[in-house]
Amino acid sequence: MAAEWIACGKMFIQADVIRWNEGVWHKPRGRRGRTVNIGERLVIAEVIRDEAEWVDVLIRGCNVVSEKPGRKVVPLLKGQEVRRKRRTIERGKPERLLWSDESARALVVSKFLAGR
Repeated sequence: MAAEWIACGKMFIQADVIRWNEGVWHKPRGRRGRTVNIGERLVIAEVIRDEAEWVDVLIRGCNVVSEKPGRKVVPLLKGQEVRRKRRTIERGKPERLLWSDESARALVVSKFLAGR
């Protein structure tokens, strides 16, 4: 069975596996260096902690989508934990992997059954 991804926007929760595109930026040394976009990568990660504004994720895979000429985009390492602002992930048009049992996810998401 092939993995099925659905658009989720900002509706991802802890334990979801999500993927999104993110820009890669390089800040040159020195005080006046301007930050420059050097490419883009597709990140696949599992949400391990979801706070109000920040999300901690465990990288499951990362592919370089594009690179500017003369620049090198370094993919994130598998198994690495990274922290991203929720807004950063939302800008990258996130998709989530469907759970094998979506009814179990619905129980986790339910605000009425969350404390039981």
